[in-house]
Amino acid sequence: MDDRTMTFASKSKYDADAAIRTFQQAARLNREELHLRGSVLHLPAYGQVVMTGDLHGHERNFEKLQKYAMLDRAPARHVILHELIHADLVARSDVDTSHHLLLKAAQYKCDFPDQVHFLQSNHELAQLTGYLIAKNGRVVIEEFNSAVLAAYGGDPGRSVLHAINEFIASFPLAVRTPNRVWMSHSLPNAQDMDQFDAGIFQRAPTLDDLRGNRSIFNLVWGRRQTPQQLDDLARTLDVDVFLLGHQPQEMGFAVLFDRLIILASNHSHGTFLPFDLSKARRIDDLEVSIRKFVEIA
Repeated sequence: MDDRTMTFASKSKYDADAAIRTFQQAARLNREELHLRGSVLHLPAYGQVVMTGDLHGHERNFEKLQKYAMLDRAPARHVILHELIHADLVARSDVDTSHHLLLKAAQYKCDFPDQVHFLQSNHELAQLTGYLIAKNGRVVIEEFNSAVLAAYGGDPGRSVLHAINEFIASFPLAVRTPNRVWMSHSLPNAQDMDQFDAGIFQRAPTLDDLRGNRSIFNLVWGRRQTPQQLDDLARTLDVDVFLLGHQPQEMGFAVLFDRLIILASNHSHGTFLPFDLSKARRIDDLEVSIRKFVEIA
């Protein structure tokens, strides 16, 4: 069997060795992406791409995404994933099982190495660097770590967490298409643009970059974009439209400033956006292509 298609399904649910192999294999495949230049993945000028928003452990929407994408039957289709971890929990007794989704996504990469791609996001980056995030009174990194250790056991669980970090560190910062669409988890706040170095896209980020580069931090954490900022970034990056996640959207998406679409995939109104890579894309073309997960039976 080709080691690029090694499956996790044949192993037990909490098999640490199998999980580690899957995360490490997916990380290697991310680093060896054929169309990766620096920290940006350049998709080809044919086929289709499916962009998602934040998933935050929403396994049901991920399963619907897989059903829609049918990558085994559509070799020219690409799927973009980001913000997979740190589930939205309600009760204090709830357990963050988003590591399940992260493993499924890593396996998806192993099964379809040339079609499944990732974007660096603020929650994954925080998990890698230990940057504390609180949601609804919870420290999500601590809860994620505790859930992994409980699932796999102490020492094996720590090895799984190490492999998860290797996987996260392999994510590119952005994806761009030949029809001038830019996809990243977010963009810097407008007021941080004077400190933003677009040179981060020209090289593969090191661990030191991921832990301390302010431009990378601002890229995945920014929320307050403006029309002028987007116009300037569009000229700098030579694109027309930006597709992001990161900013919560109760109805699944927002269209802003004739340049920006924000997607959310982590709830019952969640959305995703498929579009062709071979045709010119305007913002209104993309808006009418947005699909809701509830449409997928």
